[in-house]
Amino acid sequence: MVSLLLVWAAALMWAAVPALAESLDVDWRKASTRSDDGFEWTVYVEAEQTPGSPAFRVDAELEAPPAIAARTLMASMSEEGATTSGETRQLLERTPNGALVHTYIDLPFMFSDRELAVRIDHRRDAATGIHRVLWHDENENLPEPADDVLRLESEGYWEFRPAPSGGSQAIYVSRAEVGGSLPTSVGDRLMKGQAVEAVQRLHRLIAERDPSQDSINVAAPPPVSATTRGPEVDSVDE
Repeated sequence: MVSLLLVWAAALMWAAVPALAESLDVDWRKASTRSDDGFEWTVYVEAEQTPGSPAFRVDAELEAPPAIAARTLMASMSEEGATTSGETRQLLERTPNGALVHTYIDLPFMFSDRELAVRIDHRRDAATGIHRVLWHDENENLPEPADDVLRLESEGYWEFRPAPSGGSQAIYVSRAEVGGSLPTSVGDRLMKGQAVEAVQRLHRLIAERDPSQDSINVAAPPPVSATTRGPEVDSVDE
């Protein structure tokens, strides 16, 4: 818990967060609305699409309030091992409110595999209760790639707004430069599927979480296997 004296400072830190990249500030066109066992999500695509660098937005309502949704997401995004979407993650660094994660994407044999290092950052607006988890690639932190592996450029964010139901209005936005010889239609389909899978997975993780852990601060001690940097200027107060 953080003293109330720090709330004002937290509000200033939120105001100082750089604006989202212009590539994510786009006009959206509703593509579809789907549901599965009562969970509904809506997918949006760019009104004017960028070939080879697709952007997608997925809106959904989650049962957990913003703080818990963001905490669950941060644990998931920095967890090492294989995911259900064919990715393998390795935690390279943990900071008080973020992480640097290496992600390897195993594509079908006719296409080169992809990889990237992603910097994740969790921010909270103390005045509104909105939580954001932003990410962008930091591939300069990786060694030279193997000859048959391409580096993926990606950026995006999650936003969790308090919902009248007590849960969260969640917005997921992502853009990725898929590169290589992957046909545009295939790359777009893969990235759209990844966006939907990310939202579905967080919904499942929230449903499966241990409620007794809900009061634990997001900025948990870093794993001993990860490199830890010193305290950062910004923080997430609970």
